[in-house]
Amino acid sequence: MTWNEHSAPSRRRARPLPTAGAIGIVVALVAGLAALNSSGWATPLAQPPGFLPSTSTAATPQPAATPVAPGPDVVALADRMLLTAQGRAIFYAAEPRLGSFEEIEAACAGVGGSDRGEHVTAGCFTGVAQHRDADRIFVFRPADERLHESMVTVAAHELLHAAYARMDPPERAQVDALVASATAVVPADDPVHEQIEWSVAGDEENRANEQFAYLGSQVMPSGGFSATLEAVYGLYFTDRGALVETHRRARAVIPQATAAVDAAWAEVAALEGENARARAQLDADRGAYEAALAAYEADVARFTATPPDERARWHVTLRPVGADPVTMTWEASLDYRFDELDRFRRELDDRAAALSVAEASAAQQRATAEHLRADAIALMRAANPDAEIEG
Repeated sequence: MTWNEHSAPSRRRARPLPTAGAIGIVVALVAGLAALNSSGWATPLAQPPGFLPSTSTAATPQPAATPVAPGPDVVALADRMLLTAQGRAIFYAAEPRLGSFEEIEAACAGVGGSDRGEHVTAGCFTGVAQHRDADRIFVFRPADERLHESMVTVAAHELLHAAYARMDPPERAQVDALVASATAVVPADDPVHEQIEWSVAGDEENRANEQFAYLGSQVMPSGGFSATLEAVYGLYFTDRGALVETHRRARAVIPQATAAVDAAWAEVAALEGENARARAQLDADRGAYEAALAAYEADVARFTATPPDERARWHVTLRPVGADPVTMTWEASLDYRFDELDRFRRELDDRAAALSVAEASAAQQRATAEHLRADAIALMRAANPDAEIEG
């Protein structure tokens, strides 16, 4: 049994800033015939309305086991899973272990599809049919706390496999029919279908088990599934809607990070593009100013070289942009042009100062975008330490 959530390829090149999380879960298929007994951490299996009664009395006796008290991190995870007393008992009985990527890889090696290299393993459930004391749950704990809600989904998924292993054949047969009907009403574009198919991997005996675990931990249609199936899930979770909402939040962490990167770079592109256009126009206008200034200085030189009595004989017609032509003496035209050039120079200086501020702002935005990009890459690497993500 394998759980997959559009994970980045393991030991293969991944595109920079993918839009989905890199998480996978691997579980072992275990056929359990008896419910947990009431000793230690276990409680009797309650039956939901319409659920076939347990026939576990004929099951092979299970050896007694000394319960292992869960650590505070396991208790905290159970709290976030919103478990019932029975769900908590099954979870604790499997002695959940939260570990690093390397620890989970080692613990889950050879379990189900864990060795299929295209996906990362984020947890597994192992056990044997002879007795449930050997059940174990392993959950990958990402180094980045922003990914920790993914542990809730992983643990809930594995818990449901553990619960399925404890069902009697008649109970399983009814659950199999329920989850088959439930899967059929899930929208075709929901990624859970791809996850189920990847986990089943052609082994149809695993299908119902995977459907039970995936639907229960990740899917909550409006109004829920059938009352009977929801009652089964209600044996283990006090608020399945909240559990699924946790999955949605966890699934959104990396897409939100990459979306922030995309938005930041889009703003950088807009700012830098606007600044580049403004800089090009400023340079062009400075060129025009320098040409006009050179022409003005040449006219001043000619005016100075002309005898005063001859200067007075000349009149000049100027044609200001956007205004009517105006005729004046040569000397007055030079004064007019001086004032216009001085105004233009001051305008250019103001534009240059404002552009410098805008360019500094764009540079700061670029630094922010670079930081967000580096953070998103680090987040993806924390989600899938085995992937090669181009930075």
